[in-house]
Amino acid sequence: MSLRKRFDREKFLAVINRDSFYLVLFLCLVLLATTAIWVTRNNLRFFSENDMYPGEGEILEDYQIEELPDAEEEQAVRTGTGETAQEDAKPLDGAGENTGKTAEQESANKTTGSTGQQDPITTSQPQNSAAAQERMIMPLVGKVIVDFGKDSLVYSKTLEQWTTHYGIDIAAKVGTPVKAVLSGTVTKIETDPLLGIMITIDHGGGLQTRYANLQNNNMVKEGQYVEKGKVISGVGTSAEFEIGDEPHLHFEVLKNGEHQNPKLYLPNM
Repeated sequence: MSLRKRFDREKFLAVINRDSFYLVLFLCLVLLATTAIWVTRNNLRFFSENDMYPGEGEILEDYQIEELPDAEEEQAVRTGTGETAQEDAKPLDGAGENTGKTAEQESANKTTGSTGQQDPITTSQPQNSAAAQERMIMPLVGKVIVDFGKDSLVYSKTLEQWTTHYGIDIAAKVGTPVKAVLSGTVTKIETDPLLGIMITIDHGGGLQTRYANLQNNNMVKEGQYVEKGKVISGVGTSAEFEIGDEPHLHFEVLKNGEHQNPKLYLPNM
């Protein structure tokens, strides 16, 4: 009888030891996850509570952005009043006397009884391309501090890890005016939990632009049509997702709902 009791006791201890191992492992994982969450919240709280950028709340009125000329203006400058293009389009005298005719041209002349005179050369003005119609100005002047990373990863100072980034971050002082890069209709004004105050403008043809980490949301309203170059807000520090970076504008470009690299649309990029 004592031998059976001894066997049952040893079996019980073995079960306890095995279960204790899994219990300790589970507690370690819980402790690790809790520590990670605590560190991340403390980092966000530190950046939020410390006034890192004095002067926030005032838009810099004396900040100006030099707008690039429109495609029509550049065309007018390039051709003057259009006389240069017309002069270039005039036919050359004696063009029908060239001796370098091809066999096909000679055959056509014999068939139609051509006198050797050549039709005047005509040129047509090319239609504006989609790129010209979508020509943007800079929303503000500054250095790109975080690049576009849709299919690749960029490093986040706030999260201290590599992550995707669907726009570009342009550094500027807090309060720097942010301008609409193209004319369009304000379709959405929101406060994103990660990117802060954000304004979306629809420019037609499936093209949209987004401006985030803004200072305020009361300079324009939803449904309002804004001209290219109109100030819609100022640079702020409302994006908790990027609060570890220096003050900047988070700028996105979307075509038919798909994020595009803004550098392909902005000038001098």
